[in-house]
Formats: sequence, C-alpha cells, structure tokens
Amino acid sequence: MTLLFHYLIILNLFDAAVTWIGLKNSFISELNPFMQAVYEINPFIFILIKVTLSIFLLLFVLFKVVPQSSFIKGITIFASAAYTAVVFMHVFWLVLVF
Repeated sequence: MTLLFHYLIILNLFDAAVTWIGLKNSFISELNPFMQAVYEINPFIFILIKVTLSIFLLLFVLFKVVPQSSFIKGITIFASAAYTAVVFMHVFWLVLVF
C-alpha cells in the first residue's frame, strides 16, 4: 500500500502541473466540475488543493499509518488506475501540442 501511496503522490503532482499548464494555455478543459470551479475562482487554490492532497498521502507514509483495510486498498487501486489513465491522456495531448 505504501508503494501505491507513493505512486498516487507522483501522479497527483504530475496531474496538477500538467493540468494547470493545459488550462492556463487553453489546451484542455478541466472535466472535474468541482476542480473547474476552483480553477475559475483562483488557479493558485487549484494547485494548493492538489498539493495538499499529495501532502496528506505523504504524511500517511511518513508516519507509517497507511490504512490497510480492503476498502481503502480497493479505493487506492481504483484511484491509481484512474490517475494512470489521466496521465496517459495528458501525455497524448502534450505530444499533440508540442
């Protein structure tokens, strides 16, 4: 589970950076309605939320309190798979744009 948390931290930070670049340059649109609203209010808050989520995951790892329940494991695996798909979409449009 710790490895999956590390993986999610990396994917989340990559997603934050690439999404911000894409939104700032009008290459993409944010599909998450909540995050779209946050970005429209203030792009800094958008980045802050993404970074804060990664910090929370990192704190679980650093304090060695990564939940081990099968429910949390399932959510973590689902999130990892979903973020992996998002990263592939980002790489695809990056290749098209640059």
